[in-house]
Amino acid sequence: MTPDQQSLLETLETALRPDARIGSAWLTGSLGAGRGDAWSDVDITLVVAADDIPGLLGDLMREDGPLPATALRLSQFGRLVNGTTPALQRFDLMLSTPEEFARQAATAVKQLFGAASQGPTGRAASPPDPAAAARRVEALITEFLRVLSLAPVPVGRREWVVMQDGVGHLRRLLIELMLEENGFGPAERGGAKKLYPFLKPEQIAELEALVPPRADEVELLAANRDLRDRFLPRARRVAHAKGAAWPADWEAAVMAGLARDLPSLG
Repeated sequence: MTPDQQSLLETLETALRPDARIGSAWLTGSLGAGRGDAWSDVDITLVVAADDIPGLLGDLMREDGPLPATALRLSQFGRLVNGTTPALQRFDLMLSTPEEFARQAATAVKQLFGAASQGPTGRAASPPDPAAAARRVEALITEFLRVLSLAPVPVGRREWVVMQDGVGHLRRLLIELMLEENGFGPAERGGAKKLYPFLKPEQIAELEALVPPRADEVELLAANRDLRDRFLPRARRVAHAKGAAWPADWEAAVMAGLARDLPSLG
């Protein structure tokens, strides 16, 4: 933890500790798990009785409330406060009931203050669910083919910016497939701002070599072909390894439609 992160954590602790509604507070996220770096947010979970969550959330969102000054403060899901200080330091405060927090992994939290008895039970994290992984892979393949099947639409309308968005979506699906290939489902990954620790060096090199296409028909079609040729063979391997069903009928329909409407992709 950097001095700035430590200072922000201490400021937040000082602000939150006097509130009797908070049964305990815990450092969570990457810093709580000991995997943080200089760019990690300060994530804190506040264990609060369910009836007290709305009132506490409202107080934490007040400009004249206990929290330090922020340049931006957002409330999400009725449970979460996202704060960014004027110096662009970021913190997240999650309000959790004792029952909910007890299910957290004990190795991924550090107590800040309050009742230690409200901490995680220490039970081992649930083992990966092979059936759930297979379903995620099936969904990725189905979605990739769906987006690929839409390529004739922006070509016919000459909507190159729309097609750029489609290419971006195909690229994101390739990344998701790589993560599943490596055994990282959503629960095992970090936040949205961290990706490379979950990818192999050759996967990172492959992704970094992708050239974003300009809003040009030739480049966009080439990008679609490139992503198709990277995704589908990998998807077949991953589907076989994960026991995922291959959507053969859907693939055949998509390829037949592309062969008819956009032969360069069929």
